[in-house]
Amino acid sequence: GPIATVYEGETRPIHFAGVLQVVHKVLNLVRPDVAFFGQKDAQQLALIRTMVADLDMPVRIQAVPIKREESGLALSSRNAYLSEDEYIEALALNQALALGKDAARHGAPPKEICGRATGYLNKAPGVKLDYLSVVDPETFEDLTEVGVPDHGRGLIITAAWVGSTRLIDNREVRFDG
Repeated sequence: GPIATVYEGETRPIHFAGVLQVVHKVLNLVRPDVAFFGQKDAQQLALIRTMVADLDMPVRIQAVPIKREESGLALSSRNAYLSEDEYIEALALNQALALGKDAARHGAPPKEICGRATGYLNKAPGVKLDYLSVVDPETFEDLTEVGVPDHGRGLIITAAWVGSTRLIDNREVRFDG
């Protein structure tokens, strides 16, 4: 559906179809009660949850929180490609997400959250922003366009290039205080 065509789906058009096919096969073969998927790949997690619901698969999908280095950088095999200077520059992603979360905590609407976090990344040395958005964590609809969902949750998502390495990260936010 549409969730697979935006953000990471736009960058990697057939990636999610392959992921969902493999996950579907594994879940059907193993038949677990619970399957664990990392929150760092939030769009993939949302698509897996949608597939499980749409196909009435008897499994609970549990998100595993993002593991971060002591510096705050989200753990990723791609971090190994960063030089020492690029590693320091990459810390801006987590800092921008923290700014966005703080703005949400203080009542800022999605558009303002996006503006603050995007502004920070656009000024960050060595960072070339691919996208930053505040989305519904279930549907990946852009909350600056559709407004805050009834469940009051949002997800600030970002992808950026640091040197030749493309990194993704996200941070959950609440809009109900």
